[in-house]
Amino acid sequence: MISAEESVRTVSRAEDTTIHYTGDGPADGPTWVYIHGSGCRRTDFAPVATFLPPGDRVISVDLPGHGDSTSARTDWTMAEFARDATAVLGAESAARCVAVGHSMGGAVALEPGSHHFLLEKPAGTAEFLVAARRTA
Repeated sequence: MISAEESVRTVSRAEDTTIHYTGDGPADGPTWVYIHGSGCRRTDFAPVATFLPPGDRVISVDLPGHGDSTSARTDWTMAEFARDATAVLGAESAARCVAVGHSMGGAVALEPGSHHFLLEKPAGTAEFLVAARRTA
């Protein structure tokens, strides 16, 4: 895997929100989306990603207000953070993924179930398989 800083990409959202994230691995491989906790950043998951098979895809998100991501928003809710993560998945055309969240990131990973994702199969407390649902 390449280093976390070599593949930094951005997605823009309303309220001057710029979300920085990294992506590595083949687009057709199993996709893992890492969402950090409060006070953390996308690079915190780098050691974990080294244990994945070479054919897996890894997307690590810096939520707004963390790491390199910025925003002028006033609505700092799990639902809004989930929309940020969803924007990244849309930019990466990630139709299916395993969402991995640490602390607050776990709450963010679960939130899209009522917005943009369909919980397909719970795989225990550490892992959830989710599939993106296209919205019109």
